[in-house]
Amino acid sequence: MMLVPTELTLQQISEAVRTPFWKDGGFWISAIIGLGGLTFSVLAWIEAKAAKAAAFAAGRTVKMQTVTIELSEIGQRLDRVQPGIRFNEARDLLADTSRRVHRATSPFSREELLNLSITAALDAVSQAQVALKSVRPEPGSEEQAPDAVYFGIEAACSQISASVADLIGLFEKQAFNFGDNNAATR
Repeated sequence: MMLVPTELTLQQISEAVRTPFWKDGGFWISAIIGLGGLTFSVLAWIEAKAAKAAAFAAGRTVKMQTVTIELSEIGQRLDRVQPGIRFNEARDLLADTSRRVHRATSPFSREELLNLSITAALDAVSQAQVALKSVRPEPGSEEQAPDAVYFGIEAACSQISASVADLIGLFEKQAFNFGDNNAATR
C-alpha cells in the first residue's frame, strides 16, 4: 500500500510522539547547552555584582582622596594666618573655611567612624566665627588695635586646623583600609 505524502508525514509524527522526548539525543544536547548557558549567566551576574561593588569602593576612595586634598588646603590656609590680619580678611577666610569644610565632609557625615571628627571640625569652625564676632572692631577703630583680630581668632584657627588634621588622618586610614579589605576578600 502506497502512502500519500501527507499520510506518511502523519505516521512519522505519530511515531515521534509515541517515543518519549528524553530518549532523543538532541534533547540531552539541548538540555546540557541550556544548563551551561544558565550557569555562565549566573556566574556573569555574580562577577558584575562584584565589579559594581569594587567600582563603588574605588569611587569612594577617590572622593576621600579629593576631600583629603581639600582639607589639606584649608589647614594650610589657616596655618598662614598672621598678626595684622584685618577683620574683613578674617571674616572671608572663616566663611570660605566653613563652606569648604561643610561641602567636603557632608557626604561622609553619617559614617560612624568619621562622624565625631566631622562634628568636631564643624564645631571648631562655629567657635571661630563666634570668636571673630567678639573682636569685631567699630568702624574706623581697627587701626587702634591692629592685632586684636589675630589674637581673637588665633586659637580658634589652630583648633580648626587640628580638627581638619584629624579628619585627614581618618580619611587616609579609610582609603588605606579599603585596599587591605579588598585584598583580604579575594
